[in-house]
Amino acid sequence: MKTKAYFATGMCIIFLVVGGFFMLEKEPKIAVVEPEVEALEILPTKKVSKVPVSELPGSRGNYKIDIRQAEDLRFHIFAEIEVSNESKGVWEDIGFYFIPNITTVGNKYYTLPYTGEAEITSIRGKDGEELSYSLENTMLFITPKSNVKPGEKTILTVDYLLLPPLEGQRLSKVDNNFYLALWYPMLGRYNDKWDLNPYYHNGEFYDTGYGDYEITYELAKDYLVASSGEDGEPKPTKSGKTQGTNIKDFYIAFLDPEEWISESLVANDTTIRYFYPYDEPDTLHQMILEAERAFLFMEKNIGDNPNKELDIVANDSGMEYPNIVEVLGYSPGKYERTLIHEIAHQWFYFMVSSDPYEESWLDESLTALLEGTYRTLSFSSSNVGEQIGFHEINLFAERKIGKVFANIPVTDFGAQLGPIIYGEIPAILRDFFKAHGGHEETIKFLSAYFNEFKYQYVDTKTFIEFFNEYHQEDHTGFFKEWLILE
Repeated sequence: MKTKAYFATGMCIIFLVVGGFFMLEKEPKIAVVEPEVEALEILPTKKVSKVPVSELPGSRGNYKIDIRQAEDLRFHIFAEIEVSNESKGVWEDIGFYFIPNITTVGNKYYTLPYTGEAEITSIRGKDGEELSYSLENTMLFITPKSNVKPGEKTILTVDYLLLPPLEGQRLSKVDNNFYLALWYPMLGRYNDKWDLNPYYHNGEFYDTGYGDYEITYELAKDYLVASSGEDGEPKPTKSGKTQGTNIKDFYIAFLDPEEWISESLVANDTTIRYFYPYDEPDTLHQMILEAERAFLFMEKNIGDNPNKELDIVANDSGMEYPNIVEVLGYSPGKYERTLIHEIAHQWFYFMVSSDPYEESWLDESLTALLEGTYRTLSFSSSNVGEQIGFHEINLFAERKIGKVFANIPVTDFGAQLGPIIYGEIPAILRDFFKAHGGHEETIKFLSAYFNEFKYQYVDTKTFIEFFNEYHQEDHTGFFKEWLILE
């Protein structure tokens, strides 16, 4: 979900790869005005009389994971997963994503420059019995000792060895730093069957539900730790525990303290922790203030973020995870948009969830819309603000060739993924709201949508039902122009 620009050695989706130059440039004739620090006051949102029913995830996984790093820097990982069947089906097997498999010799994805290591040593059931399983590409199917019926729970333990590949895509080792993204057995969503997809390097191919996490770690040396959990004061450590509730997927990074510095501030009741390489320390404070401005605006005008920490890792990337984002390093005019976009994903992708493979527009296009609207409203002149706020989105939209619908699998977009999802669709939605109340109306709608579906799962049908109910008018024809409606 989500501006994608993985760190220079990581995964780059089309938004920054194809359109990166557009994202980074400013209109030279526009006088840049410093945004206000305070969040804007937006009038209360409309009340929706009849709220559509959100989708159900079908499964829930609660995790206790122990990470132990050996002297050779390999990770020995022990994952205990409490799996709940929240569907109406009887499970003969349980489906997970085990994405590290595509880094191994014999399974290496073609865009990876180097291989890593990922070896499952055992999978056991709740009584300690060995269980059979199959693993192909990213898809891991485990056969429990007995079928799991609706409403039942079972416990699985997966032990495995992991060494991230050098310069990998998301899951990666860069110099003396480890970025553990998509690194553990991630329980899939169940909808009559397990919704699992093979690895794909552009956009998101995986879809997971919410769960609770408790992660403990014993490391070979001191690291700074940034994660989706609550980590406290950033300081070098060899061991510790981090945890979080209602998290979609869990990211953790171990950063070499000789290469990184950090700064923290408190925005409302959330601590923002910024991690930045030592080579540009004078720019760190400016970046964290920009993060604070965006966070305060979104929390005040979209809805409360109950999480206690938001980590920002400036590793020349652009990727969102729950409670932590990777962003570009500092360069005037280059980092701001990525930073704002990835922070906005905490609202749309994390706290309101959707299928990023089949319906990527529901998180990426809405996030781009929020990002562009925030930037527009941050300037005292609305005309100047919109030229800057939507400048890159407009340029991206102009790259679209022909008519392409937005709710198709990410694998079907080809080179049109960026122009459609990050350009055309945000621009279409912006123009609709401009004609129905202006940019402030965009914020009021997104706030109503967020607060109705917070920590729920939304599909295209549910979104359109809510959109029509919110406006008290049938706008289905508007959506038929760019969505496939059955």
